[in-house]
Amino acid sequence: MSRGWEFYGEIVVVVVVIAVLWPGSVRGQRTPLIDSVCQAVQRQQLQCQVHRVETADGYRLSLHRIPAPQNRRCPQQLRPFLLMHGLLGSAGDFVSGGRGRSLALELHARCFDVWLANARGTTHSRGHRTLQTSDARFWQFSWHEIGIYDLPAIVDYVLARTNRRQLHYVGHSQGTTVLLVLLSQRPEYNARFANAALMAPVAFLQHLSSPPLRLLARDSSMATLLLNKLGLHELLPATALTQVGGQFFCTASRPTYALCTLFTSLYVGFSDYPLDRSILPRILETTPAGISRGQLQHFGQLINSGKFQQYDYRSPRLNTLRYGRTTPPSYQLANVRLQLQIFHGSRDALSSLADVQRLVRELRNSATQMYQVPGYNNIDFLFASSAPQVVFQRIIQQAWQLDMALAAL
Repeated sequence: MSRGWEFYGEIVVVVVVIAVLWPGSVRGQRTPLIDSVCQAVQRQQLQCQVHRVETADGYRLSLHRIPAPQNRRCPQQLRPFLLMHGLLGSAGDFVSGGRGRSLALELHARCFDVWLANARGTTHSRGHRTLQTSDARFWQFSWHEIGIYDLPAIVDYVLARTNRRQLHYVGHSQGTTVLLVLLSQRPEYNARFANAALMAPVAFLQHLSSPPLRLLARDSSMATLLLNKLGLHELLPATALTQVGGQFFCTASRPTYALCTLFTSLYVGFSDYPLDRSILPRILETTPAGISRGQLQHFGQLINSGKFQQYDYRSPRLNTLRYGRTTPPSYQLANVRLQLQIFHGSRDALSSLADVQRLVRELRNSATQMYQVPGYNNIDFLFASSAPQVVFQRIIQQAWQLDMALAAL
């Protein structure tokens, strides 16, 4: 990495530390948040429901639902869609672009029943059977637990509520990671998915090019020491203050707007399709939604190891207690047996072509279709003005074909 990129990375690390210490990150009172997901849906004169799901390990999650249109032209045999957000995101990722620009709203317009997941620890999933968010034990998880606890609980709930045997799945970034974790660890869940679309998939990170994330992974011990000293377990939570502050500083008319887009691009890649200047404030209504330090640390381990493996406790004794071996095991991607659409952006700084191609090779028991989208970075799959034509239409078309073929049997 050149010194210039390291310099940019160091700047962003400073910004991350500031963001981590933003009001709401430190233990104390949190200003109640409005449900900005339902607000964005209802802004389009659509119904929005909120459902509650409890995981096997006690986390209480919120699921947003946009029920299928009550329209005689809509086939009754269409299976529901479940959308899972990426790191720092929430259900809001799939609705904040508005009508004609958001995947959830496009799916609804095409007659689908749409369910939007919120992983543990995010804005709308901060409950637990016995723990409070002020308790460090609440935050002792990585995306592994989201994959083996949150996702199966959500899938089972959606299928039970809709009286269906299968659903369609779309994951973005970390949302792809957790699906691969679930199916690698619990292959019986393959039967509960009709198909899956993986947008900007994240599994192998050996060739990740995002300067700040490479820097954080390289200096992970220093970052861990800092977080320990500060007593921080939750990173980048959403508060009423951060929502208003983010929108204030990143409004298109503000001189700080260019800094907002610079820092975003350093993380996710410099797109050939500049973000619509009107959409960034809407994105910041729901993002960031909060993560645990374990999620970030686990991704850092993938960068350093070049493997797609379980969490490394950095202690032979602890690894042996957990895994029966001194090093963490790799996820068995051969257990994934699905029809998969894989979308990769040529400008994605998190998901490189080499790493995605390696993932496709490892998914040898799945029927994969890979689409490379020229000029897209990691978040263009959510927010680019061309995404409905370039990405969403392919997802919708395949789901329709599969459901119509099933109905014809």
